[in-house]
Amino acid sequence: MRSQNGIALVVALGLLLVMSVLAVGVFFTTQLELWTTRNDTTSVQAFYAAEAGLQKYKAALFNQYIWQEQALSGPTPASTVCFSSFAKGIDWNRNGRIDPGEDFAGGRMTLARDEPVYDADGNPVGYATVELYPSNNPKTYTLVSYGTAGGAKARVQATFFIETSSPLNLAIFAGSGAANKWLNGGATIRGGIYVEGDPNNPDGQVISANGNFALYNEYDLTQYPGLADFISPANQKAGDLCATLRVRWGQVSVGGSTQIGTPQNKLKGVYVGRGRSDIQGQNVDVCQSNKGVCTEALGPFDLSDPPPFPTLDGPGGCGGSLSWRDCLRREASLRVTRGAPIIDIIGWPLGAIPSNPQSCIQAFAGKTLTLGNSAVDCSYTLPTGERGGFKYTPGSPGTLEVYGTVVLEGYDVVLRGDLRYRAQTGSTKNAGLAVLAQGGQGGSLEIGGTLLPDPSLGRFPEQVLGLVVEKDVYQKGSRVTAPIYAGGTFRIVHKNTLVGSVITNQFCTTSAGGQTNCNAGQSAEIVFVNTTGNRPQALKAIDQLAGRFTFQVLSYERR
Repeated sequence: MRSQNGIALVVALGLLLVMSVLAVGVFFTTQLELWTTRNDTTSVQAFYAAEAGLQKYKAALFNQYIWQEQALSGPTPASTVCFSSFAKGIDWNRNGRIDPGEDFAGGRMTLARDEPVYDADGNPVGYATVELYPSNNPKTYTLVSYGTAGGAKARVQATFFIETSSPLNLAIFAGSGAANKWLNGGATIRGGIYVEGDPNNPDGQVISANGNFALYNEYDLTQYPGLADFISPANQKAGDLCATLRVRWGQVSVGGSTQIGTPQNKLKGVYVGRGRSDIQGQNVDVCQSNKGVCTEALGPFDLSDPPPFPTLDGPGGCGGSLSWRDCLRREASLRVTRGAPIIDIIGWPLGAIPSNPQSCIQAFAGKTLTLGNSAVDCSYTLPTGERGGFKYTPGSPGTLEVYGTVVLEGYDVVLRGDLRYRAQTGSTKNAGLAVLAQGGQGGSLEIGGTLLPDPSLGRFPEQVLGLVVEKDVYQKGSRVTAPIYAGGTFRIVHKNTLVGSVITNQFCTTSAGGQTNCNAGQSAEIVFVNTTGNRPQALKAIDQLAGRFTFQVLSYERR
């Protein structure tokens, strides 16, 4: 009996040991699963904390960008190249200045540090630290968000491209053009190009670059004889214009010695129609110093909310249902309307003292206002000392003084010979000249000689005369500095140069003389200089009509 009892005891102890081992195993397995589950939970919480921080400050960054672009005056004339309102910092306090901590000292900006992230019940599930990093491109930023939860860590980051795609922020902004082809031959464009094209003809060529056409991301105006002296020193050279080529509808033909970007200074992007298939030619994948398409990005048209081509009868941005035309009329310091059989001169307000009203009336006696051999004085002075209207004094060169916004309706305008303009609105060194049609008559401008700022008042773009023309602009003069809107065609003569920007339905080059058509093979140039910091009131409606705030995610990474 004792031996049997002993064996039973050993078996019982063995069973107890086995059960204990099983129990301990189950316990540790359960604990391991709990730890794994907890780690998974905290890892997920850390990721969502990081993602929440990224999404929150992405939205905050975009909202702040819109406010900052609208609230601030934009770049000063000393820094208009490849500008972003974030370039010097972010005015999070919205007090009109960059305070300490709002700049990118040390190459980054901390937007949040261990900021709690809450669930739907208001309980903290993790913490986020968010940092913003600028790049060499003032329109590209990287947002990095670090999430923590119960010892777990996660990181997410995204790189964004932020810009205001206003037509005035490009060298050329074009509509559908004539016969859906608006630019060909040997033109050289320094700055971005945007072509609306025709949605009913997406296979049409909107750019036929078969000659020596070139599109560059830089310029050096000191290489243009007699021009640099009329440009502010900070704008005489630019190494980065943030230039892109965008075509919404249509195709681009690349041939000959076409140069779009260079290996040393590529375009920021080429986005055409449906993508690579809409860029035709042998040089698309060639990036050389003498020909080819050299760009950091190549693909289809990329703007989800593209800017429309602005029209004078579209919304005016000055309140209510007023059109741009209405706004120009309302803000005009002087408005001259051609009537039959009388001339209606509006804008000499009560108390104004006209300088020479008879010369003004005589100048508008015909269908065309020609500023050539005879003086024309349509200016006036208010009792406050403020001036309005315009005054032309012939000479070599002549002088054109424009005060405020001058609106001429029903007349074609011809500027003969070389001119120096003096543009003032109160204490601001800018003004606008609007040439509008009336009853189908008038509305075109011919620039027969140079049109440059009087350096004694200010160089371009410290001094700006904006031109708004309902129909066609014909630049015969060799040098012009101005932002120009032409609702019809902007035509520039062989070897001439425009410094500023062009918004037009069709852009074309022509040979010298009184050409009425477009000729390929002409080597005219457009050099983009941004006037944002000194934009005339007559052109500001374009930003409100067609300006779009673009916030693109270039890359996203999770760790």
